[in-house]
Amino acid sequence: MTTRTLAVTVVKVVKRVFLFTMLGGIFYLSHQPSLKVIPPLFLHQDKVLHAGMYFLLSISMIVNRDLCRSLRPVPIMFFLGFIYAVSDEIHQSFIPGRDCSAGDMLADIVGLSIGLSLYLWYRRKRRKTCQQLMDSS
Repeated sequence: MTTRTLAVTVVKVVKRVFLFTMLGGIFYLSHQPSLKVIPPLFLHQDKVLHAGMYFLLSISMIVNRDLCRSLRPVPIMFFLGFIYAVSDEIHQSFIPGRDCSAGDMLADIVGLSIGLSLYLWYRRKRRKTCQQLMDSS
């Protein structure tokens, strides 16, 4: 195994660990009977935390987009993130002290959408820059 092959393998493993850490972390937090942050810092901070977790989930999916061999991985990543958000809320409905909340699911989708939108924006900007460089040569 060459040094380059080893480095590529290590990077791939780190990317996968990031993805599964996010998935497992969301599941773990959803399985807790109560997640009260004392003292509450601001109104609706739980929604911001939900959006933040799903933003990080979207980043972990973007980093692992090589798992999706589609020409358009973003809709697939959104769909999978949406399904995970729905299953997360259903899972919470079975945990004592927790409930299924449309507001939490909306916050999850907002976080997911922000991450994927930033990726699309970055990709378009990068493509435009590359095109400008090719046109100037």
